[in-house]
Amino acid sequence: MQAFAVCLAETPEDQTILSETVTIKSKGDGGIIIAGRRYAVMESTTILDVSGKEITLCDLRVPSEAVVEYRLRKDQDPVCVKIENKRLLEGATSLVIVGDPG
Repeated sequence: MQAFAVCLAETPEDQTILSETVTIKSKGDGGIIIAGRRYAVMESTTILDVSGKEITLCDLRVPSEAVVEYRLRKDQDPVCVKIENKRLLEGATSLVIVGDPG
């Protein structure tokens, strides 16, 4: 029940979910970097690899092209709802990239 309360606390009044095909350049502690901006990844975020298998942020390989569904939050990083990897780019790794601004 405690996890449910945390989810409610993170849920803004506006439930608009945006979806974009993007290049994920890198990832860091609790987020991914798209075009120099950090997008938060929560426990509730669904992450799929290129074969459609559900994975964790630790297993997410970057750089990659992906369809990312996210919610905007006032004065905070957007929150990823779903990350669906479509194609790995050259040098893709699941390691955290040094110099991650997030």
